Amino acid sequence: MRPSLVIALCLVAAACDNVGRENGRGAAVPKVAPPRLSPVELLPPRIDRSTTGRVVVKDPPAIDATQVDMLKQADGIVDILWVIDDSGSMANQRKTLVANFDRFVAELLTLKVDFQIGVTSTNQVDSGKLRGTTKIITNLTPNQRTVFETNTTFPNSRTRWEQGLRMAQFAVSGPNVAPGGANENFLRKNAALAIIVVSDEDDSSYGDPDYYARAFRQAKGKGNEGLVSFSTIGGTTPSGCTPPGEQIYYGSLAEPAFRYSAVSAKTGGVVGSICDQSFENTLVAIAEALNTLRRVFPLTLKPLDGTLSVTVNGTRIAQDQVNGWQYRADTNSVVFLGTYVPPPGAIIRLEYAFAK
Repeated sequence: MRPSLVIALCLVAAACDNVGRENGRGAAVPKVAPPRLSPVELLPPRIDRSTTGRVVVKDPPAIDATQVDMLKQADGIVDILWVIDDSGSMANQRKTLVANFDRFVAELLTLKVDFQIGVTSTNQVDSGKLRGTTKIITNLTPNQRTVFETNTTFPNSRTRWEQGLRMAQFAVSGPNVAPGGANENFLRKNAALAIIVVSDEDDSSYGDPDYYARAFRQAKGKGNEGLVSFSTIGGTTPSGCTPPGEQIYYGSLAEPAFRYSAVSAKTGGVVGSICDQSFENTLVAIAEALNTLRRVFPLTLKPLDGTLSVTVNGTRIAQDQVNGWQYRADTNSVVFLGTYVPPPGAIIRLEYAFAK
């Protein structure tokens, strides 16, 4: 073949493509082989079952629950009415009473009692009116014993009809305690009432002892019946007694105080003997009964051993039998049986742990 023909054929071949029919009009597209993909193999996870350690789950440490009981002490206010037999046969017994009056007052002061003391007689002449120039003896009255002695000193009397119950009722009710009455301001609204009769004869008032017990308990108003007590220093039942040193005198036998004692029993009062050599023990027992300050404070829950603490008005009180508190498991309560008593109106805080 001629060289010119070969060149021409080569030029024709270079100008032709597989897109268009016209030579030299289409874009040249190279042929590219498709990518080669390697197969992917999905295998299950591999778990290493060898033991590397043990996790132990424990409950948190137990913590005892704490209880706080807040209690309030009583106000410790008492109005005390003495009803004294004014008969001549009582002259020695009235002296004995005066001689022991300081001991009675000292016990009230030890118990932190806010007291008022008035005196009337068993005689209808007084009709329940308080006696004396200073009718009401208080914690702040100067010369308390002298005032009491003056108020219990009577002119010679041969009255044989002693009406202690009726005169006591007159003293704490009706016109005597009304505004402007003879005994105005003696009965305080928030105070307990204690009536103490001293006589070597039994009562001769009209009416049954039950009637007088109800009348006395109503003197403080409905709901306050428990604030009233009636105590007796009289002849012992059932046979009476003879005061010491008076055995030689005719008619010196002190009559058994059946009626007075019955009222005392119904009002939670104290009964003592007019024939005692000294009235000290009876007067102390009466003073302790008059004390309205609480010595026992119950707990809401059972405390764990060694967790109980007691504070009074913010001051921590020691657990001490003489000058502090004790815990009584049988009553689940804190008690103050020694010389220390929470003062009137004090806030007692009992804190302790208890088992859930």
